[in-house]
Amino acid sequence: MSDPTGPADKAQRCARILGELTELSLTLARDLHARALAAETWQEAQALALGFQRVSRGVRQSLALEVRLERELSGDVQATEAVQAAVRERREAQVHDRKRQVAAGVNQLIWHEPEIDLDDDEAGEVAHEMAARLDEIAAAEDFLTTPVHAWIAHLAAELGLIEPDSEPEADLYPDPQAPCALLTDAGATGPAAAPNSS
Repeated sequence: MSDPTGPADKAQRCARILGELTELSLTLARDLHARALAAETWQEAQALALGFQRVSRGVRQSLALEVRLERELSGDVQATEAVQAAVRERREAQVHDRKRQVAAGVNQLIWHEPEIDLDDDEAGEVAHEMAARLDEIAAAEDFLTTPVHAWIAHLAAELGLIEPDSEPEADLYPDPQAPCALLTDAGATGPAAAPNSS
């Protein structure tokens, strides 16, 4: 049966035990020191002093181990935080790219779909609302795992551009492999900002 505790948990447990041993050794060293000073014979004082030296050496070693373990734990924490930060940055970049792809498809409907009769002012308002809704949708846990065309259809239906449970034409879906610079920013509005329909 495998041990459920991870390396970090074991290291923290070792640190607690080591700290307790250090305190016990320090208490013993103080007791030996006091008894050596109060010894009535030279032999007794010598024996107590020898014991004090040995215990003191143990205290110094324990303190050195505590410092080393604390440094190792600090390094593990920093490494973990660095990994988590890298994961967050990667997800943020992926979400940004996905938003641009979804916006490209919806903007294509808003500005270039002949069956959707919107003047420039109406189209601008819908595009603005699309950008706001896209920010909300991007927070969904399945935003990156759901296909781009599904989000285009979902958002287009919410904006009243297509009927619910229907999908836009396949040629409105941006190529997932296309460079992001060729796709429309989620907040961009206007015919010039929309993808080229030619």
